Amino acid sequence: MDVSVIRSHVFGIVEAGAKETPLSRGFDIFMMGLILTNVVVVVTETVESHAARYEAFFYVFEVFSVAVFTVEYGLRIWSCVEDPRRRYIHPVTGRLKYAASPLAVIDLLAFLPFYFSIFIDVDLRFLRVFRLLRILKLTRYSGAIETLGNVFRKESKPLFAAITIMMSILVLLSGVMFFLEKDAQPEAFGSIPHAMWWGMATLTTVGYGDVVPITTLGKMVGAFVTLLGLGMFALPAAILASGFAQEVKRRDFTVTWNLVARVPLFSRLTAIEISEIAELLRLQTAIPGETVIRKGDKEDSLFFILVGQVEVGLDSGPVVLERGEYFGELGILYKKPRMVTVTAKSSCQFLVLDADDFNLLLAQHPDLHEEVMRVAAQRIEGEGIAGEKV
Repeated sequence: MDVSVIRSHVFGIVEAGAKETPLSRGFDIFMMGLILTNVVVVVTETVESHAARYEAFFYVFEVFSVAVFTVEYGLRIWSCVEDPRRRYIHPVTGRLKYAASPLAVIDLLAFLPFYFSIFIDVDLRFLRVFRLLRILKLTRYSGAIETLGNVFRKESKPLFAAITIMMSILVLLSGVMFFLEKDAQPEAFGSIPHAMWWGMATLTTVGYGDVVPITTLGKMVGAFVTLLGLGMFALPAAILASGFAQEVKRRDFTVTWNLVARVPLFSRLTAIEISEIAELLRLQTAIPGETVIRKGDKEDSLFFILVGQVEVGLDSGPVVLERGEYFGELGILYKKPRMVTVTAKSSCQFLVLDADDFNLLLAQHPDLHEEVMRVAAQRIEGEGIAGEKV
């Protein structure tokens, strides 16, 4: 077999999200389990009694983990040239560019300190801190962490503006408190940097209570700072919460929009019209063996397969439909009960469009209605339900 073909298969397995295959999903699950177990072990090792009792096991597990992480890193470096986005296509500079990427650096830090400890006398506490960094490897497999990273990038300007305002307020108010309290409390407010500890604790509403103003004016300023902190330090949280909600909505909408846009029935629509349809879709799941629609049932919805496979029971034999394909529109078009039974072959997620919304769409677009009826008639005369594919 050609080396490039093998390398492409390896890339599809080790790179999260590159290809959805049972082997790649199994690899992802194994790596996530290993990473989480490593974190549990590192935390457990800080308990001296456990560290002494299970020292041999912890060492063997560490060697095993380092070996896995090393092989994984090597496979990623070797196969990165097969990235379909062609960002690392050059065999030398491409691999160097990949090695310098943030996720690759995290992968390297997951095992490199272990090798250093073999040749260099390293403080075990320092080494444990680096081993805790392995939890950052979950960013490859966690959509939530990836989404949060996107939020930080997209909201960087408003976040920077909010932080700049907060730091300016912190310095200004700490300076005011320095002049008001320095004579009464020279140790606590003897300089602006000393006063900034009080300012940070007060603006964030943490209020440790180890440093408090005692002068009348100082107490008045302190009360003002407390009220100001309620709003100012909530601003970054509000920005992140809003950005996170928008990012999740955008990602869900993008997936839905792309799926709808690929359907031949909607290929004649504009982007705005496809967007309107995407907003009407709802999510539905099914477990393996579950009947999604049953022959003879009322035609009430159109199904787009988001994840998984379904089996359509035709008289000529079962037909399997996969991700990106759809079913259920013929009954709606001809206002007849379901013509076939469709069963989930695996765990499935569907995007469902109600019959009323589908009929309304056809009523609003006569040319689309004419085209849909023409294609549907051809499907029934030709391949029938088996032709209902994206």
